[in-house]
Amino acid sequence: MPDTAQVNRSLSTIRTELEYLRDAGVLAPPQLQSIMAQLPQQNGVPSTYVDPKYSGAFNPAQIAQQAQDPNQPAHPQNPKHHEWVKGLAAKFGNAAMFGAGATFGGDMVNDALKQF
Repeated sequence: MPDTAQVNRSLSTIRTELEYLRDAGVLAPPQLQSIMAQLPQQNGVPSTYVDPKYSGAFNPAQIAQQAQDPNQPAHPQNPKHHEWVKGLAAKFGNAAMFGAGATFGGDMVNDALKQF
């Protein structure tokens, strides 16, 4: 475990920098409060903060139930199912192209750096 003094010094620096950003107008006060709530306490004890967006958001039973609902576009009998599938395929295609492009670009950079 890291030295408590180092942890406290780092947390103090982070808080000071965040307060500077608030004073400079880069962070709104509610943003600062949210970030500060997520930081560990001075003695290194982890924060108990849980972002409301992620608390209980994933419920497999609810998702399975929604998949059976004919009013959901993902249901094959929904009139908008074709549009939903088309949009999903486009998202997968975009992700594949991005991944291929990133891999290709990374390979080119690595090859160029090997020559120097």
